[in-house]
Amino acid sequence: MDAAQRPATAVDSGHGGLQILIGAGPARFVADEPVDAGGLDLGPTPHDLVAAGLAACTTLTLRLYARRKAWPLGAVHVEVTHARVAGESPADVFTRYITLGGDLDGEQRARLLDIADKCPIHRLLTASARVVTSVGGD
Repeated sequence: MDAAQRPATAVDSGHGGLQILIGAGPARFVADEPVDAGGLDLGPTPHDLVAAGLAACTTLTLRLYARRKAWPLGAVHVEVTHARVAGESPADVFTRYITLGGDLDGEQRARLLDIADKCPIHRLLTASARVVTSVGGD
């Protein structure tokens, strides 16, 4: 199975609480909800995970593009926040803050900001995707 086909998993032990064991690639960690939402705040929320996916994808896309162009891109810092805005459509808003290090000129910086919108997770979030569901037994 190639990396694109590796399943992400979420397992609820059935013992109560909102803590879920997540498997993503080779990593295993807990997802949870904040205390005010009934969780124990032991890990990222599902929306945190989506925001992290956008931040990671943006960073990787910028690094790969700059490498291909042999541009002097230094450190890249991408921060993504999520909010729900009642009365707007769509209500979910992901705000991305990008900081680019290195000795880049204005044209290179502008191009990298354009390229950020080409990352696959950005395109997925802005274009939508299909979810196909099937049910398994115990």
